[in-house]
Amino acid sequence: MNLCIFAGICDKSEMLMYVCKLLASAEHSVLLVDATEKRKYPYYIGRLDEQLQITDFSGFDVACGFEDATGLEAYLHSAGGSLEKYDYVIFDLELPDFCSSEIWRKASALIWVTDYGIWTLEKGSCWLEAAVHRHFGAEAVPEFNQVVIHAVDDWFGSTYLEGYFNRLPVYWLDDPVIIPWNELDFSLKLQNEHMKKVRMKPLTRGYKRNLCLLMQKLTDWDQKQMNRILRIAERSKT
Repeated sequence: MNLCIFAGICDKSEMLMYVCKLLASAEHSVLLVDATEKRKYPYYIGRLDEQLQITDFSGFDVACGFEDATGLEAYLHSAGGSLEKYDYVIFDLELPDFCSSEIWRKASALIWVTDYGIWTLEKGSCWLEAAVHRHFGAEAVPEFNQVVIHAVDDWFGSTYLEGYFNRLPVYWLDDPVIIPWNELDFSLKLQNEHMKKVRMKPLTRGYKRNLCLLMQKLTDWDQKQMNRILRIAERSKT
């Protein structure tokens, strides 16, 4: 099982559904866990009229309505399953205590996701510092990848984030993956939400290219595999 924590207080839902879509297109079993503050995913997957637990959506499972990961694991065990049955478990984490310190520490990948909004950067640095101290203490320096989403301007540069995050007790792996964003990508996000789908073909080339860079950090796919899986995901109608 690959357990990936995508932490951060910005709206990263559409990116994570694309991530899950690509993993599912590679025939991996995937669970996306809603650990957002406002519990957003029932709106995206169209199950507002039901008592949600775990729902199949666009080829992967989505877990909604759980107070914490302990409750999620208890539910899975009661149904004869476990987190370990999935190839990938993806947490959309805005609630720092949703996952126990054990889960934080055993995660296959820790990914900090931010945008360039000043509120997100200021509050996000405080959020991350508190979470690292709570779950790792002074005895370990966790390794994070960094992703910038909804990047509509290029004047910031990759070094702009250093003033906010380099002082933190975190080791940053590589340069940030910066995913560009324009009106076409935003329009597709809205269409997908209203249609309850995860269509990827209309995404802009820049978005796809940098999303694929992120995927290759999470998997062992080479470029040829990545291109094949992207084509499969683009052909999907759900």
